[in-house]
Amino acid sequence: MAFNVYHNPQDVQIGSSPITGVQSIVVSVRYDELHAAGDDDTHESVARYTTGRTSGAITLLDPTSADAVQGQTGTLSFTWKDVKGTADKTVSIADCSVGGYDATVARDAASRATLPFLAESAPVIS
Repeated sequence: MAFNVYHNPQDVQIGSSPITGVQSIVVSVRYDELHAAGDDDTHESVARYTTGRTSGAITLLDPTSADAVQGQTGTLSFTWKDVKGTADKTVSIADCSVGGYDATVARDAASRATLPFLAESAPVIS
């Protein structure tokens, strides 16, 4: 499994709906193993990795923002600064489906929401 964490992304949106107050976005791509054997095969006749499945989570400061976009589908896109902090990069993930969110409130009354997503395509960084 490969994953990236994008801190302080800007201009986050799913489809045409903006998502405000985003602290971070985690994107992971997982490849599952596929094994199969025919009748009376001593060894597997097929051993492959499946197509990568992209998933992740968006962490927001405000559950109200998460509530506004839960259940939506479309292209998830956002910009972030590269490691050197010199250039903006745009990340686009097509065919995303956003789930329901989990909200927490810390002892100091700071709220946070985690909004999971699944996608049918890998992230594209430009």
